[in-house]
Amino acid sequence: MAVLEQNMHAAMQGSSLGYLLIVDDNEMNRDLMSRRLRREGYATDVAEDGYRAMEMIRKNAYDLILLDIMMPGLSGFDMLPMIRALYDITELPVIMATAKDQSEDIVEGLRLGANDYVTKPIDHPVLLARLQLHLKMRQLAKLKDEFVRIASHDLKNPLSTVMMAAHIVRERVPPGSLMQEQFHQMLTYITRHSEEMQRIICDFLDFQALEDGALSITPDAFDLSEAAQMLLQENSTYAESKQIALTSQIDPTLPVTQADGARIRQVGQNLVGNAIKFCPEGSTVIIRTRREGQQAVFEVVDDGPGLTASDFQKVFNKYSRLSNQPTGGEKSSGLGLAICKQFIELHSGTIGVFNNPERGATFWFKLPLI
Repeated sequence: MAVLEQNMHAAMQGSSLGYLLIVDDNEMNRDLMSRRLRREGYATDVAEDGYRAMEMIRKNAYDLILLDIMMPGLSGFDMLPMIRALYDITELPVIMATAKDQSEDIVEGLRLGANDYVTKPIDHPVLLARLQLHLKMRQLAKLKDEFVRIASHDLKNPLSTVMMAAHIVRERVPPGSLMQEQFHQMLTYITRHSEEMQRIICDFLDFQALEDGALSITPDAFDLSEAAQMLLQENSTYAESKQIALTSQIDPTLPVTQADGARIRQVGQNLVGNAIKFCPEGSTVIIRTRREGQQAVFEVVDDGPGLTASDFQKVFNKYSRLSNQPTGGEKSSGLGLAICKQFIELHSGTIGVFNNPERGATFWFKLPLI
């Protein structure tokens, strides 16, 4: 029953403008507010007292809490320090409800960690405006935290490598001199790590645009087999640098489909690049296209370590970290496969992965043919 309830809460949160908890000891007030907010597109839970509310807060991932201050037993004032011990003011906004003539309550609530307040009787348009403001501020705070994490962790090391290699080349290869092979290799490092950083930043921006609904696709006639051939050529040097055999099994008769070519090539590049990134030296990676009924199929087959049962549960999730590690010390945003999934679904396609019978894994996507 607990698992079912958690799944229901997750579904509610994912399909709404926000997942809210309404805490009020007055049954009529909380039920009326819940119904009105649900009509506006929010998912809501209700709690009749502070004890029940704290239990729900510890169990569920709410986006915002509407908190009545005056309640018997555990009051809103009692709850605020308890909430702030679990979540800071940007992680979980709290809007308190208080009487109009109780300015000292407003001051005390804000001192204890409330983000904002509304006065009773609650003006619904005012409440909606404040809800939208604090949910947007929460989203911006999460965006900032995610970017700081990426900048401090995923970009710092490749940037250090780029700076070190560039410094050595500048110091040891005077203008007009013949460049030795070791310094040419350093330029390769600079290029590769710069491309890694560019992909990390682009993944981050693309995912935020997808979450905000600000990224759309522009379908046109698209030759998936031709794109696969280009991916083979573009990744050959990367594969050679890791002594990985990159080959293809491309169907030249595959009909064209309607797709945003840039986005589908981005998906293909992610799948091919990941296979090379996670496979050990001596592996083989195959890029394959074929027809399956009224669908065009793109597959990347490798003979690397494959995926664990735990990996399969989170492989296309945001910031998922799988059990395998890059074999060349490469970095990633943790967003690439989540972006791939959304791009393919925008094309009414499907994407997935399975372990091969002998060894390795196959990542695939399918697009409807014209």
